[in-house]
Amino acid sequence: MKYPYSLVKNSFHSKEAWVNVLLLKYITVPLVFIMVNYTRITPNIISILSMGFGVLSAYYYFSSNVLFGGLMYFISYIFDATDGKVARITKTGKPYGAWMDISIDRLNLTLISTAIAYNYFLSEGDFKLLLLNSLFLGLSFIGSESRYNIDIYKLKNSIKDKDETSTSKYGKWCDKMGLIKEPISLPELFLFYLILSPQFGIEFYSCIIVSLLLVLRILKQQFFWVHVSKSK
Repeated sequence: MKYPYSLVKNSFHSKEAWVNVLLLKYITVPLVFIMVNYTRITPNIISILSMGFGVLSAYYYFSSNVLFGGLMYFISYIFDATDGKVARITKTGKPYGAWMDISIDRLNLTLISTAIAYNYFLSEGDFKLLLLNSLFLGLSFIGSESRYNIDIYKLKNSIKDKDETSTSKYGKWCDKMGLIKEPISLPELFLFYLILSPQFGIEFYSCIIVSLLLVLRILKQQFFWVHVSKSK
């Protein structure tokens, strides 16, 4: 076996979202094992598959088929969660591939969330979610760009997170499991809004909740820059 199962299991980042590690790994790990050992699929092709299922998800949501819309996005997310692992295992990752992955993520987010808001408008005759979804997208992109700039700054200045040296039991458990410290992060928020909420007809309220959490996330990011400014 070219790539043993143990290697595939260790292909996660050192810190990943809870849903990826505690739940979806039972799908992604076997899938990656098959991909790297029995196919010639490349990370870029996996990203394109993720985009394809994302477009299908948007189509079904636009067509008011929320069940298949959610299913297609779930498959799209699974592929999105595997391309990076395949790249790390096979050492075929490229800068363009990373850019492509991010671009497809944002395209899928835009298409699918807009389709959900449009379907809500058709069923409820209320355009408020269309406006609120625009705010959600703006906050998502602002937060992602802010997080990217913070990561680049930390890398250039060799800054480590405070919780990396945490000695608490919770911190040590998270490190051992390969989890980020926050149990609710972007993957959980997006899966909740883009899959679960349309199934239960709570799109509007879930968008409000997710948007508020995104605001808190952005505010937390700004505290980093305040701290950096004071330390100079």
